Amino acid sequence: EGGATQEEASEKVASMYPAAFASKRPCEGARGLVKAHLDGMLPSLLQELSDWTPTTRGRGAATLLALIVYAEQAIAPHAEALVGAFAKAYMDDDEHVASRVAECVCLAGAFVPAQVFVGVIASHVNGGAVAAASRRNWMAVLAALLEGATEQDIAPLLPKVCEMVGEMELCMPEEEEHQVHLLRVLRACVSSGGKSCWGVSGQLFASFLRLESMHYLGMNALSAGAADGIQRLAVALELEGGAKELFEREAGGVLAGAMGTRSEWRRDSKDLQVFDTLLRSGGGAVVPLLDTCMPAFTIVADMNRDADVRSTLLVLLDFLLAESGIQHNMSPFGASLLADVIVPVCVWRAGKVASALRKAGVSCMKHLMAQRLVKPQDVMKLLGEGFAAGPLDPVMKSCMDDDDADIRYIACGAAREMFAIVAEMLDTEQVRHFYLELLRRLDDSNDTIRCEVATAARTFMASVPVGYDPAQYEYLLRNLVVHLDDQNEAVQQAVLPAVLAAAPVNPALFTTVLRECKGKHRSGKMCQEALDHVAKLQHDSSEILE
Repeated sequence: EGGATQEEASEKVASMYPAAFASKRPCEGARGLVKAHLDGMLPSLLQELSDWTPTTRGRGAATLLALIVYAEQAIAPHAEALVGAFAKAYMDDDEHVASRVAECVCLAGAFVPAQVFVGVIASHVNGGAVAAASRRNWMAVLAALLEGATEQDIAPLLPKVCEMVGEMELCMPEEEEHQVHLLRVLRACVSSGGKSCWGVSGQLFASFLRLESMHYLGMNALSAGAADGIQRLAVALELEGGAKELFEREAGGVLAGAMGTRSEWRRDSKDLQVFDTLLRSGGGAVVPLLDTCMPAFTIVADMNRDADVRSTLLVLLDFLLAESGIQHNMSPFGASLLADVIVPVCVWRAGKVASALRKAGVSCMKHLMAQRLVKPQDVMKLLGEGFAAGPLDPVMKSCMDDDDADIRYIACGAAREMFAIVAEMLDTEQVRHFYLELLRRLDDSNDTIRCEVATAARTFMASVPVGYDPAQYEYLLRNLVVHLDDQNEAVQQAVLPAVLAAAPVNPALFTTVLRECKGKHRSGKMCQEALDHVAKLQHDSSEILE
């Protein structure tokens, strides 16, 4: 017996033994004795697992765990009875019993061939009349059994397991207590399957991604676990590029599947959620897929589509335009996004829903222009010319005058970037219209907006031609300079760069107006700074002429 007790079980199996065995395989004599009486002992223990008292169920589970240690592969012929009992007892209300049963299931998975228990479970879950709770229990047992299986045992069964998971995705409730067991099955496939997962990597990736999208339903822990599952899959496949390389290999197929149903997307559409999750979590790996996914964003401009779908896509677009690893690759789509997606949704419409969409749209416009993803000529085409205003002109002005302060603020930032893009390209009529809008916004009731629009006024000055109409220039200048005496010092500091930017347009008139205003302000500090600036400009100009 002493020699027999030294026989070591595999490290993985030994780690599942109860503490009393000290990771040592029982002696051959003890194993033979239990195997000889197994047919008589097992039924009574399985019956105890369904007893009405927790004490009896706990004792039965503990005894069954020891029995499996001794019986080893001899329990395989009893697989159907075992797995059926496990499915009923796995979700026991008593935590101690449930824990013991879970240990039994994992250890049984090490001794029962995977082909056997996978076949048993598949025969029970594929029926149409199976209750959701029963499917949950069967998936929980399958996960635990797979965790105890070896790669050699599980490798040929991975396609069948993935197919089973795919069927469960369609029929199990989208609730965390159910979905978490699908995640466990997938993670067990990865941990036990190792490199054998290559044959089903696409199916595993798609299922992990679907579970990651569950954050839409508030299942943040489940979503995080699925994201970790993708990382583990990349490690199991020994990909040098990690999860990024996995995305590059498998995301195209998932994206194509999601895009195929875009005409039917609703706010609760799983394909929409997967589409959003894939583009958000893929990082730089989604860049090659941008051309494929761009048609989905045209839904935003369709007023007949679900507002929640349009909002989801707008927020996603805003994310892509702001994401450092993606944004610069969006330039080929900048003009069409601005003209066909962003501008139409920013047109003023009544209602809270329209306001929320407009806010997201203006944010997209700001990011698009801030990253210079649209060319000056494309912006000018949308602005129009003179009295023939294009679609962007009224949209920009209405957003800067919106009832929602957030929209006004974001629109002012978008205007700043737009003026920087089209510097020196606006005609005199456009200059007149826009400076009037800027001056109105400088009188906004919100000082934060006033500071923001002041930055737009600074970039706008590059479009005011040298020698511009003196009367209009003086009106513009005086209405800027008055804010240098504002009660809020932050507003003064924000307006000063705009005033300084106005100096080159007409230095002489600039000097006259600033000297006059200096004597009327409570503090002439800002005006003097502006006068010193224009004096330097004139000095530098005279040196160049000499």
